[in-house]
Amino acid sequence: MTSTWLTLLALALEAGGIAALASALPAAPALAGYLFAHALACGLLTLVLLPLLPPRYRGRVLRPALFLFTLQFAIPFIGSLGVFTGVLMALYLPRVERDVPWQKLAIPELPFQPVNMDQQVIYSEGGLRQILREAGSIDKRLKALLATRQMAERDAVELLREALKDPADDVRLLAYSMLEQKEKALASQARRLQLELESPEVDEEPRLKRRLAQVWWEMAYLGLAQGSLRSYYLTSARRLLQELTDRFSMHNDWRLLGRIELDMGNIIAAKRAFDFAVEKGAPQELILPYLAEVAFLERDFQRVRYFLASLARHRPHPRLRTLIEGWL
Repeated sequence: MTSTWLTLLALALEAGGIAALASALPAAPALAGYLFAHALACGLLTLVLLPLLPPRYRGRVLRPALFLFTLQFAIPFIGSLGVFTGVLMALYLPRVERDVPWQKLAIPELPFQPVNMDQQVIYSEGGLRQILREAGSIDKRLKALLATRQMAERDAVELLREALKDPADDVRLLAYSMLEQKEKALASQARRLQLELESPEVDEEPRLKRRLAQVWWEMAYLGLAQGSLRSYYLTSARRLLQELTDRFSMHNDWRLLGRIELDMGNIIAAKRAFDFAVEKGAPQELILPYLAEVAFLERDFQRVRYFLASLARHRPHPRLRTLIEGWL
């Protein structure tokens, strides 16, 4: 009842102010009278609207009241009517119901028969190695060989070479064919690069030599070449990289040269190559593991801890974290 009387009084004040503004009074008194009446009307309507606001706005009365009063006062008559109508519409009109974007389902039952985990191939190096050694089923061992395609190349080659000793002919033949396929792919790539090097363009020669050295190193690193053939690949790759470092001195060439020297047992030459790689701008996290290996071969364990501690600050590869934790 009080709200109704306050609303009627506010409308009367607003109408009186408009009438005074339209009367024959001088402009200044008429405008002052209208602004006074309009301010009183806005204040009364603010008192009416405050109890209608949601509960979270009622805790702080000053800010909502100041907002409602300012909004109404800034727009004479129409502002008061619009604010009052908007609050009433938000209060009494029903909210539109939206479709639920999800559907509630019952929890599915467990399978009637448990899954036989012995028939599931474990795609990890240890699991595949165990299957190749101990699985009695030839089919499981064949599936394990096919699963090596999802592994890193060096680990896959190691498992395939181990499968060459399998008593089953099918397993040995599959392992041999997969190894041969990998070896032929790299060998054909090396032959193509050698042919291109016979009559190369001036700008293409460094790139071809660098790629050929990488292919030869990969043949040796993956274990696809053994014995004297492996030594030949390493020696040829070292020769090409020495030519490249003498002419261009790029840190990637120095790093690969250091890995080859380290693999061949030339510790001093490897250390020199890694130092040059760092000097030419190689990222620390790529060189520090090899420097730690060089220090380990020199039996300088204090330097090993130093390099690994420095590596720990550069977000090392996950495979190296266990090594770092063991040393530090």
